[in-house]
Amino acid sequence: MAKKQLRLTIVTPEKTVLSDKPVDFVTIPAFGGEMGVLPGHASFVVQLKEGLMHYTEARHKEVFAVLNGFAEVHKDKVMVLAEAAELAREVDEERARQAYQKAKETLAIRGADLDLDEAGAALRRAAVRLKVAEFRRRHKLQ
Repeated sequence: MAKKQLRLTIVTPEKTVLSDKPVDFVTIPAFGGEMGVLPGHASFVVQLKEGLMHYTEARHKEVFAVLNGFAEVHKDKVMVLAEAAELAREVDEERARQAYQKAKETLAIRGADLDLDEAGAALRRAAVRLKVAEFRRRHKLQ
């Protein structure tokens, strides 16, 4: 009997990051906390927060930085609709570090024309990218 798997799709406004990928396990950074999904999981829709999302397929593990959005699990399919999603191996740690520093400095200045929501989002985005780069380095992922 074949092993039952999930089918994972990750979509952002710019592109489809992953399409109908067979995986064994998915973790999702939900607002209520990190959620793990295995085949046969009950159907649900959950709001995402910025964070690390990963899946395993056999012995292979892939990690993503995701920013906000929603995830739907239904009939062994996981559909992630995120503002942004980036593979850990595609994150340039030094660029992420510079973006984080710049976002912190922008928030510290607090000029009259500063859009606090946009500046806060830039800081969170850079922080997640840094976190995923550090995770990749620490776990020696390719």
